[in-house]
Amino acid sequence: MTCPKCENPTVPVTRNGTTTQVCAACDTPDRTCTWCKVPMSKRLVGNGQYLHYICPKCRFQHTAKFS
Repeated sequence: MTCPKCENPTVPVTRNGTTTQVCAACDTPDRTCTWCKVPMSKRLVGNGQYLHYICPKCRFQHTAKFS
């Protein structure tokens, strides 16, 4: 399935027994690198439970709980 806003693929996320399609590009918060101050790329991991960010410049990584 693709996102109607950006046409990127969506990820099925299951919470409380309900599955929802989530777009990592549109439905998740943006983050800038702590060191370089450039926008980080992001993707959903762990069956949509976590957001994984990575800096394209210095390769700094950060993972946050996606609620």
